Amino acid sequence: MHGPFDALRDVLARFDPKKSNLIPTSHLRNVLTKILPDLESDWEVLLQEFAVGTFTDYQAFLASLQSAVPGDPGESEVLRSELKETRGQLEALQRVLQRHPLEFTVGQYNILAGYMGSNTEPWFLYGVDIDEDRRREIFRLHGERHADGRPANPGWPNYVRGVLSAEEIAAVEAVHERCFAWEVRKDRLLEQIRAMDCDVLSLVECDHYNDHFRPALAAMGYDSTWRKRPRPSSDDGCCVAWRRSLFELVKETSVEFVDKLCPVRQKLVKDRIAVVALLETKLTKQKICLVSTHLQRNPEDPTQDMLRARQVGQVLRALADFVNSFPASSGAREAPVVLTGDLNCTSFGRLRGIANTISLLNQEVQLHPFTFDCADAPTGVTSVTMARCMRIDAILYQSQRLELVDVQEIPDVSPEQPIPNDEQPSDHVPIVAQFRCRSRLHTMKQLAREWFLSLAGKEAQVPLNQRQLENAFKLYDYDGTGTVSYSNMRKVLTQLFGLLPDASEKALERIPNELTYADFVAAYLDAVKEAGLPGLEDLREAFQLFDRDQSGAIDQQELLTAFEQCAPATVPTDKLIDLFKAIDANGDQTIDLEEMLHFLAKTWADSFRLAK
Repeated sequence: MHGPFDALRDVLARFDPKKSNLIPTSHLRNVLTKILPDLESDWEVLLQEFAVGTFTDYQAFLASLQSAVPGDPGESEVLRSELKETRGQLEALQRVLQRHPLEFTVGQYNILAGYMGSNTEPWFLYGVDIDEDRRREIFRLHGERHADGRPANPGWPNYVRGVLSAEEIAAVEAVHERCFAWEVRKDRLLEQIRAMDCDVLSLVECDHYNDHFRPALAAMGYDSTWRKRPRPSSDDGCCVAWRRSLFELVKETSVEFVDKLCPVRQKLVKDRIAVVALLETKLTKQKICLVSTHLQRNPEDPTQDMLRARQVGQVLRALADFVNSFPASSGAREAPVVLTGDLNCTSFGRLRGIANTISLLNQEVQLHPFTFDCADAPTGVTSVTMARCMRIDAILYQSQRLELVDVQEIPDVSPEQPIPNDEQPSDHVPIVAQFRCRSRLHTMKQLAREWFLSLAGKEAQVPLNQRQLENAFKLYDYDGTGTVSYSNMRKVLTQLFGLLPDASEKALERIPNELTYADFVAAYLDAVKEAGLPGLEDLREAFQLFDRDQSGAIDQQELLTAFEQCAPATVPTDKLIDLFKAIDANGDQTIDLEEMLHFLAKTWADSFRLAK
């Protein structure tokens, strides 16, 4: 017979999808308060015995409670009835939640690694008034090397001697002890994380994970994962944490960025890393994909953007491979993406444009939609030292699938009060954004709009891949016949736009009276070939960076250099020479902007034919 305690186990098992026998004690107490209010004195004592932190082994707890409670058939029937009612209420709540769009918050925080947090570094030196000339000299002394490569002025305070006085050196050291020392900062960092109150969290430049952050995050109600940077001398890495009461981890992967091949040792040089985590809500099984990364340092140096773009290209390639490793029915491929981290640049669009251009030139077209559909949550300045005041941390999101609801206000920071200081324990401030998942219908409408805007010669936002075109066609083919009549097309367009955009009539003339899916795709590809890919601004900016001598055209060596510096993987020189010839339509030994854009559009269009 399925007794009342068995039924109670069934209810509580809903909070234990991993079958670990551990559920939040607060959940257990809420159920017991409703089901067994008369036995509160019994079960409350047992809870104290079986609780482990904020969790309880509910199986062991129920076994002990069952043995302690006298069996009364009448009470058992009442208990069984109340448990059945509670189970029904939980199932109803789950159905209601599944109909509502998921809302969640994402936070990003560069915590300033413990081993890097020193006021004696030349880019800090707080507590002393240092003009540009003196700081420039300190940087020179700090970077000075002997002929054999050894530092000429190793260690503090050797590289500031003769520039800073003894009193100034003492002042720098005093600020270090007050604001930079790990023992001073470590608990204040936890206070910042607690105040962020995020559902999903990215911590970069994160060291002391196992001995500090992991147990502290667990006590706050987070599960987490962490990956160390591949450089042996670096102790930090990227951490992704998620509120365990809301999410569980489906799968994760990491990307160790390959920066270059060392010609002397013939080894790949790796320094930075990214973590990709697919998360699923426990109750409604909705999925999101979070990427946490920390790109190449020195945001003040734009020449590093080529390397940062190479790293972005590796992330985007890994993201596509990661989600495509799941079955189509899993929902992973449609999971909205949020990419967050310390990007060490002031324009992620520029990096993305370079990465996208390289991928398309190399005829890599199986790109994740996030590659083009990438919006940026406005956050303001995120890092302030005596040497810089800029926004380099970012939360980027897939705008067709996510609505930005709100952005948490950040503290006022300025070069007059550089951080870390007595209030801020890092040289970065935390940023938080709130998102709401868009409905499938909303996404289909967006795709349908993009399709028609391309046909009308208007500025569409993103190029559409085959899966997106299929979803867009379904909106027009709302009766499921496989064809779209002219009148039905106009009805849908009126719903999408209200007043049709200029040039709509000309676009409609290109559409057959009975539009099939093949016609639908062909019309789009013709428009792309004619007008170019959407999102051209990023591609134009990439062209300007490839054109190193600013001549207005790219020669063969400039193309080779662009691929050497930016391609996610090495491309053979002979293949690049053939590529150059293919793009150079007029054979003048250079590639102008129009030739490159035409080739990119053709590559995108040809990908549909190749995929058939």
